Amino acid sequence: MAIAVHPEPERIGAFVYLSSNRPLHLPDFFAEYYKTWPLGLLERTGKEFHRATFRSGRSDFAVELKHEPVPAAVTERVSRQTLHWPLAAHALSGHPAHLVVHSLNNRTPLSLASDLTRAIVALLPVTDSLAVCWMNGFALHSAKNFGAMARDMFDTGLYPISLWVAARFNPEAHTIHTEGMTQFGVPEIALRKQPDPSSLMVDYLFQVAQYVLTSHHKIRSGERMESPHGVYRIGFESNPDHKTDLVLEPF
Repeated sequence: MAIAVHPEPERIGAFVYLSSNRPLHLPDFFAEYYKTWPLGLLERTGKEFHRATFRSGRSDFAVELKHEPVPAAVTERVSRQTLHWPLAAHALSGHPAHLVVHSLNNRTPLSLASDLTRAIVALLPVTDSLAVCWMNGFALHSAKNFGAMARDMFDTGLYPISLWVAARFNPEAHTIHTEGMTQFGVPEIALRKQPDPSSLMVDYLFQVAQYVLTSHHKIRSGERMESPHGVYRIGFESNPDHKTDLVLEPF
């Protein structure tokens, strides 16, 4: 089976957790954007009460201030399942407000995610930001780590996949798997026979995700792939959502 990339209809965006209701000062946002991305493009395209629209790169997006916490069901779910930040629930408890940042046009998902991420990176230092939760993959990161990881990855010419796609661990199935790859029109990825969610194998999972999203090579069932723990065999399996997962299992 070959992998092809097709845009998903889901809206790409993020929640930015805030420690206060302080409004966004637009000149600060623009100044931070051009300081961080000197070759980028940011322009305001509209303004309403609590909501402003912009163009970052070639992508249109909106920023809306919500004087209320992120929905409790979202925070509970992502904080419970986030492997790299076990104290997330405590850090985000009691936050009074959040920003909703989301795309408005239908460019290719990778381009939208990249343009939107650059805008979010510029928003974080000029707001009382605590964390960023990517909507489609429910990947959660502290504001500090989100900005640092985005700058580092873009500087090296790579996509910051781990900001858009979450890594989860299913202890009953002994599987480390992605959540959010479908927003880019490709299968979720599962690493089978994993005794624990080691950082080494989580990093490897994101390396595979980067390869799936950027390689022109058609990945086929039965092929083999090197891993830190030896050779893995590639397969494809249907999941309960009637979609197809890319599965890597020790050979």
